[in-house]
Amino acid sequence: MSCQTAGGVYAVRQRLYELEERLDRHTFVRISQSEIVNLRKVTALDLALTGTIRMTLTGGTVCWVSRRYVKKIKEALGL
Repeated sequence: MSCQTAGGVYAVRQRLYELEERLDRHTFVRISQSEIVNLRKVTALDLALTGTIRMTLTGGTVCWVSRRYVKKIKEALGL
């Protein structure tokens, strides 16, 4: 598995659920089966599409929140 940061892309040996347990749950949130996002890097949210959220991160990276995680994201963001 790999981890993308502002400093580059790094190989990570832990499984995603292990990283999720170790990271600050107020800063990092799981948005799909394959992604965890740093909420401090979110620059825009698009809630226009029914049942999904499009996140734009610093640098222009676009991520889609899986429907399974929409409620969790809204709670984390206070929406």
